[in-house]
Amino acid sequence: MKKINYIFFISFLLLLVISCKTAVLNEDYQLYPNKEINDSIKPDSLYIKIISPYKQQLDSIMSQPISYANVDFTKEGFSSNEGNLLADLVLDFSKKYTKENKLPMPDFCLLNIGGIRTIIPKGVITVGNIYEVAPFENELVFIQLDGTQMSEMFEYLRKEKLGHPLAGINVVYKKDKFFSAEIEGVPYNKNKKYWVVTLDYLLTGGDRMYFFTKSDQVTLPHIKLREVLLEQIKKYKILPESKDQRLIFQE
Repeated sequence: MKKINYIFFISFLLLLVISCKTAVLNEDYQLYPNKEINDSIKPDSLYIKIISPYKQQLDSIMSQPISYANVDFTKEGFSSNEGNLLADLVLDFSKKYTKENKLPMPDFCLLNIGGIRTIIPKGVITVGNIYEVAPFENELVFIQLDGTQMSEMFEYLRKEKLGHPLAGINVVYKKDKFFSAEIEGVPYNKNKKYWVVTLDYLLTGGDRMYFFTKSDQVTLPHIKLREVLLEQIKKYKILPESKDQRLIFQE
């Protein structure tokens, strides 16, 4: 027994010595100066040769014309013509999709203004333009909101005061308080549940839209926003412009 205790004691001391040993830092390093990338750097001819066929193929796809815009579509203001357009396109697609697949039809659409990355310029609209507008892999999602969650949504829009794209719904605030709302032309009913089409990024509370995370009725069709925009825009020879006010703040 004494021999075992002795061995244990020696092992403990060795462990203690090892654990208390000061770590040695390897300070051997080499500094490299920053190198400015400018016109003085010649392109790598081999690299260009390798990617050239792929670039040509990609350019041919991205340059394909799909519609025409008589004006610039921008995201300026509470109800911008670009925000209105994209929300309208998403809602129109979603109504048709849910009807064909026997799913609850969305009553309105709410997107996030930050998801619109650039304008749709006046002139010929190409596939590349839409990739620039919607570069992320966001997908559509259908969510049911009850009265409490709808109230939180209205309060969120009041506090944020950003031009988040809306379709199928008009919201009015007076003296910085929620005043009224119409959904598909019908006055809002706080006792009714509504279906909204939005994005999976917002479903998880993106852009602080936490009211979406509280819903227990969610449908994920696994359809990318960009694919919807491309499909819908191709239907128009000239993009329709909507200037109607959907998020209204009154004194």
